[in-house]
Amino acid sequence: MESSPESKGPWVLRKLEGALVALSIFCILGICAVINITIFGRFLFGLSIPDDVVMVRELMIGAVVLPLAYVAAGRAHIMVEVFTGYMPESWQPALNLLGSLTGSLMLLPVLYGGYLDFESVASDGAYFFGELNLPEWPGRLIFLVGYITFVLRLFVLTGEDALEVFRTLTGHSAPPAEKG
Repeated sequence: MESSPESKGPWVLRKLEGALVALSIFCILGICAVINITIFGRFLFGLSIPDDVVMVRELMIGAVVLPLAYVAAGRAHIMVEVFTGYMPESWQPALNLLGSLTGSLMLLPVLYGGYLDFESVASDGAYFFGELNLPEWPGRLIFLVGYITFVLRLFVLTGEDALEVFRTLTGHSAPPAEKG
């Protein structure tokens, strides 16, 4: 699972993003399995998976959060171009820089809150009340890892965008594309 060709940055980050997308796919498959087993189990045997709602909720965290860095690397996230679509093409590098810088700075408090939440449930040994008493820390860890990777990717994009703005302002062309 390789990052998009537009994506640059450290190869370790690209590999990590690919691994997190794969893990996200397993979370989606896990959600499908839990829901289907519960539905068919209730219909056919009158039984269901204990704590199925908790499992699905925690797997959704992985399905949503883990691929964020990969999506940002390809600049495939949702963008609203109501105003920027009318601006000159020469402004695009500066607008990209503004977007990546703002995004990375806005997500730092979310990342910090995720860390505090993970640290709290891990140190307390918190668990979900139910038949299985599932621990809370795995979902919090997945959230934390996903957001750490996302913020790292946004910082890499910020650096790339700053270089592009510098090249645009000084009239230098971009270096040849990396292989790898």
